[in-house]
Amino acid sequence: MVPDQSKTCLGLEYFCFEGDGMWTMPDDQLIELAKKELDQLGMCSPGDVFGGVVVRQQKAYPVYDDEYQAHVAVVRGYLATSLHNLHLAGRNGMHKYNNQDHSMMTALLVARSIAAGSSLDPWKVNADAVYHEDIRVGDRDPSGRQVPQRVAAKT
Repeated sequence: MVPDQSKTCLGLEYFCFEGDGMWTMPDDQLIELAKKELDQLGMCSPGDVFGGVVVRQQKAYPVYDDEYQAHVAVVRGYLATSLHNLHLAGRNGMHKYNNQDHSMMTALLVARSIAAGSSLDPWKVNADAVYHEDIRVGDRDPSGRQVPQRVAAKT
C-alpha cells in the first residue's frame, strides 16, 4: 500500500457521531491521538509515525429498522438482473453492517470472483450475526441492543 517497502500503512477507525467532539476535533489532534494509542497498544512509538490522514466518513454504519432487509433485497434483486458487472463490497457498498475484517473479506471475495470467474458470495460474510441482521422489532440480542423503529408522524 506504500511505495517504500520499509514502511507500512495503518488504518485506525474511531466511532463517533457527526458534530460530536471527536468528529469536530482538528485533524492534527486526531493524528496525535492515534499515535498515543498506537504507543499504548505497543504497536509503535509516536516518533515512528511520520504522517497521517484523517477521513471522516458520514453515515458509515447503516441504521437497521424493521424494513431494512426488504429494502436491501429490492436493491440486490435489481443489481442481479440489471447490472451484472457491478460488484458491491464493504459496509457502505453493501449497506450492511460489517466490521473492518468482514468488509475486507467481502472485497477479497468479489476480487476473487472477478479474477477467477467463480461465484463466491460476499453477502454470506457475517450472515450468521443474529445480533445484527436477524433481530426484529421488540426482540433483544444478547448485548441488549434493540432494533430502531419508525416513529409515527404527528398529525
